[in-house]
Amino acid sequence: MSCCGKGFCTFSFPDGAPLTDYSVSNLNANYLFLPYGTLLSEGEVVRIWMESGQAKEVFLEAKWPVVFDAQGAHAQGRDQDLPWQLVAIDTGFEYDDIMDWPNHDLANPYAQPVVLEFKHPIEVKPSLKMRFLELLYKIRNL
Repeated sequence: MSCCGKGFCTFSFPDGAPLTDYSVSNLNANYLFLPYGTLLSEGEVVRIWMESGQAKEVFLEAKWPVVFDAQGAHAQGRDQDLPWQLVAIDTGFEYDDIMDWPNHDLANPYAQPVVLEFKHPIEVKPSLKMRFLELLYKIRNL
C-alpha cells in the first residue's frame, strides 16, 4: 500500500525554474544536504519544494562540496564551518546521519555530497495603508 493511498500526494509541479533534487522540511530553508550531488549551479534560480507539493523560488547562493574526516563533515572551500544542525533540520535528515554519511547504508562512495545554500528574495508584505488603497482602487473601478 502506498503512503499516498488516499490521494493526498498526487500533485504535479507547474513549469518554471528547476526543482532541487530533494525536498526541504520548510519553505524558509537556507540549506539542503544532497548526498549524491546535483547538476544545479551557483547563481541559478531554483525551486525548493516540500513533500506536500508546495514550492518556492529562491536563488542558489552557494554549492559546497562536503568532505568527511574523523571529526565529521566539512564544507570544502568555505572559510567558516556550516551550521550542521540547521542543515540537518532544513534537509529533514538526522544530524548524526549527515556527520557519519560515508558509513550510512545508502551512501555511495562514488558520489560527491554537496550542501546547497539558498538566498530568499525579499517579500514585501502589504501594510494596512496599502490594503486600504487597494480597496479604494477596486471601489473606484466598479
